[in-house]
Amino acid sequence: MHVAPRLLDGPLILRAATRLDAHPITRILREGADDGLVTRSDEVDAGAVSRQIELARAAANSLYVVAALPGENPLQPDDDEVVGLLLLEGAPLHRLHDVARLTMAVASAHRNKNIGRRMMQYAMEVADASGRIRKIELLTRANNATAIHLYTSLGFAVEGRLAARLRLDDGSFLDDVCMARFKP
Repeated sequence: MHVAPRLLDGPLILRAATRLDAHPITRILREGADDGLVTRSDEVDAGAVSRQIELARAAANSLYVVAALPGENPLQPDDDEVVGLLLLEGAPLHRLHDVARLTMAVASAHRNKNIGRRMMQYAMEVADASGRIRKIELLTRANNATAIHLYTSLGFAVEGRLAARLRLDDGSFLDDVCMARFKP
């Protein structure tokens, strides 16, 4: 899907991720691993993130966006401070081609500043306008009330629960909540 740079209120910029963003995205994902993402910090690799960015850029039904604060030269994206990421990963199978799985993370220093909401709203606008995505699906930890509230406020509904899906390092388990939003 085509993503044009977009300046939002304040200095926040949402733009398509590039391979140059792989290292800051990796940093955010590693940080998020400590906060309950499925991957552990030692499982996040900048090379894999770079490949994922390229796959999303090449797919007609995928979108990889970063939220960034502009550096000294706002015309140079490689000078931005990446503070969030959002991936809408379209399914490769023909019968599921209009369904995308959402992954989102915001750097801990920038949470609770509506960056996640802004990325979500932007991604939903792009997906809806593309005509390629009918349904956006996501999984979130059952104990992440903040995320569940955000997704619900944006029109996502709970579709189910995956019991004891995530094993924590202490041996305990967390459920995942399955949520989705259909194109209006």
